[in-house]
Amino acid sequence: TLATPEYPGGRDIVLIANDVTYQAGSFGVAEDALFQRASEYARVRGLPRIHVACNSGARVGLAEELKPSVRAKWTDATDPSKGFDFLYLDEEEYKQLAPGTVAATETTVDGKTVYALDAIIGEGLKSTAGGIGVENLQGSGLIAGETSRAYNEVF
Repeated sequence: TLATPEYPGGRDIVLIANDVTYQAGSFGVAEDALFQRASEYARVRGLPRIHVACNSGARVGLAEELKPSVRAKWTDATDPSKGFDFLYLDEEEYKQLAPGTVAATETTVDGKTVYALDAIIGEGLKSTAGGIGVENLQGSGLIAGETSRAYNEVF
């Protein structure tokens, strides 16, 4: 309960918070759904919803398991400040991946077969459970809609 001048005896509230120590407090599909359900619970009961925001926004990232394997084809290997042409995986590492992990195009770097990354899909990897891309942005609209309904119905 929370005591205020209007409610000196206290009143129930719904408290929602992000934990910055877990994935920088970012929102993924599961967090969006939980936030929406807690917000709806508060709205339906006419309770204040308090959000303690300590987050980095939507979770958009890279499949953690791939990070150690990703290489850069530098435009000028002696001067990385000139940028890179593409990111790639060595042939051996690429062939160990399950189908659906990446989309890649076979090419060569220094005479070796490599796979230039077209997309990191991350299907089936532990670090991508719950999403790593645009699917984590869909909850913003869901939460905004619920917040708007609460504003119109509760205040």
